[in-house]
Amino acid sequence: MKKNYWKRVDLQVSIFTAVIVAVLTFTSFILQYNITYRDTLKSLNDQVESIYAYIAPYLDADTFSNISARDDFNSEDYAQAHDVFRRVKEVTGVMYLYTAKENEQGEFIYVIDGLDPDNPSFRYPGDPIESEIYPDMKRALGGEKVLPDKIKDTEWGKIFITYLPIYDQNQVIGVIGIEFEAEHQYMTYRNLRLLLPWFILLFGLIACLISRALFRHISNPFYHDMANTDYLTQLKNRNAYQTDMDNITAMKLEKEMGVISIDLNSLKKVNDTYGHEKGDQYITCISRAYQNLDTKKAVMYRIGGDEFVILVPQADKQKIEALMDALEREFNKLIFSPELTFSWGYAIYDQQEDNNLHSTYRKADKQMYSKKQIYYSDIEKQ
Repeated sequence: MKKNYWKRVDLQVSIFTAVIVAVLTFTSFILQYNITYRDTLKSLNDQVESIYAYIAPYLDADTFSNISARDDFNSEDYAQAHDVFRRVKEVTGVMYLYTAKENEQGEFIYVIDGLDPDNPSFRYPGDPIESEIYPDMKRALGGEKVLPDKIKDTEWGKIFITYLPIYDQNQVIGVIGIEFEAEHQYMTYRNLRLLLPWFILLFGLIACLISRALFRHISNPFYHDMANTDYLTQLKNRNAYQTDMDNITAMKLEKEMGVISIDLNSLKKVNDTYGHEKGDQYITCISRAYQNLDTKKAVMYRIGGDEFVILVPQADKQKIEALMDALEREFNKLIFSPELTFSWGYAIYDQQEDNNLHSTYRKADKQMYSKKQIYYSDIEKQ
């Protein structure tokens, strides 16, 4: 009887399906884990390059030669450089932003720290660098860009860390250190690894039961695909954005295509002050404003937490400015606090300058980022 039971086709099909699902679950997890991790690193690397390009012109040989000890904290050179670092840190949201150099004794010391002096983690000029990051710093002093590659477990937390050399002509005179908080990513990846066996078991069991039931009772599956829609805003999501960008390129429709990059201002402050429910309301105000315009051709995407892109075919400066004026008017009708705004920048595809629409987007994003810096600078002056 037992022998005949294992020969039953429905049982064999269900076991085979469960094994296939288990293998696919494991494979999909590994692929998604690696892709997500690499995407995180790529985003960090892009941010690092932007910060580096902005800060490097403010640093010269005098900065590193004139600032070496705590007494230099009160110097004009330090005050000017510290102000730049502090503003960049606030705009970008990095955990730590600082410069360092090697002193005459061969020790690594801080030069400029982007933290406020009243922060417990603030380091004065001349304070020693923690020894555990010496190896990466030596690589940077050798002219190598030490970009984020993995989460580092340090005594001050889980971080992504990068070091970039600062040159005076062809000589490396110091290092910029940029550290991103990674506790959330570390716990997320750790929990995913711990949950993987349970997911495999659960999905395998579900597949076994479903395949057995389907084998016995033929039914029609029902599918509902939300792969291209952002749940919160009901806009097209990042996946749809990438797909549409690739399709436009494949069909050679880039000509006169306008790209608008939008980023909400002070979303973190709203979340911290009013809570994440208000933060979500803030995010939906921009999507509802766009939907109220009832545009037929311009398409808006939510590609990140508070990051949006609008693709505008047959665009010119007047058309884009008219669109954004209308969007701002609708946004101001919906927003729950008048000081809440958004920054935006745009670019129109130029066949001579742009390799593809992604290049156009980077120009629009750079313009938006510049406006965002001005916004935060104006806030500081108030």
